[in-house]
Amino acid sequence: MSKVLFITEKVSFISEGIINHLKAQDFEVLTVKPDVTAISNFLKEDNGSDEGAIDPEVAALLTQESEAAEGEGAASGGEEKKDDIPRIFILYLQGEDNLMIDVLGYIRDLVEDRGIRFFVIGTQEELDTIIGKKADYVAQMYTRPVDLAELIKRLQKEGEAVDKLKEFKSILIVDDDATALRSMKSLLSTHYKILVASSGMNAITILAKNKVDLILLDFEMPIVNGPKVLEMIRSDPNTANIPVMFLTAKGDKRSIMEVLRFKPEKYLLKTMLPKDILDSIDEFFKTRR
Repeated sequence: MSKVLFITEKVSFISEGIINHLKAQDFEVLTVKPDVTAISNFLKEDNGSDEGAIDPEVAALLTQESEAAEGEGAASGGEEKKDDIPRIFILYLQGEDNLMIDVLGYIRDLVEDRGIRFFVIGTQEELDTIIGKKADYVAQMYTRPVDLAELIKRLQKEGEAVDKLKEFKSILIVDDDATALRSMKSLLSTHYKILVASSGMNAITILAKNKVDLILLDFEMPIVNGPKVLEMIRSDPNTANIPVMFLTAKGDKRSIMEVLRFKPEKYLLKTMLPKDILDSIDEFFKTRR
């Protein structure tokens, strides 16, 4: 069953009809007002940061996709986590004005960082003035009255895509550089389930709650560097067998020999072409089947 977060200031006769139609097609529909705090309550997860301030860019990425993980069972012997987070958002406009700016900005970040699929329903005037014509973070805009058959067909495809994502291998990317973290996540997220950490201690906390199939670990990080993080990973029976690849910006012989001294599965140069990085990871998983 796919979950839909239906965002509306108030449930009207028409919007209630849309909601009931979605429920009749086996969607679980949650309703919420167009408010950042209210929406974020549906997405709250412990990102595991025990350190002080985090770079704002990284902080956005650290809202973890725990529904993509296989749960805490491996770490604690408990039950697997359930997918409790809606992946499809529908905003039903009812004349709201520019007070929607904060909400739309927040949703835009969710689309980019968490793969949320965002749909908007409204009059043509509302769509033009509130959303605009170049809102590339919106998957689809629908004018009222809505063609419900078309809407349902599209959402069913989105639900199938979310289910397909659950079959992907999961990768934890650990890097203190927000730009590098974002770029690597963007590169790999179409092929793999991605979790991210901005530091070694973030990574250790995340691994205590989530099972992953591979860790991409920055070799040079402040406070706790890559080799130290690898040592902690290998010292814990619950994470000791997770494959680790080092990410390094230095390709000279001396630097590479230093990386190889810690016996990672592989090392990836950050200067590699994106295609070559993706091919290397794809090949790694192929050889482990």
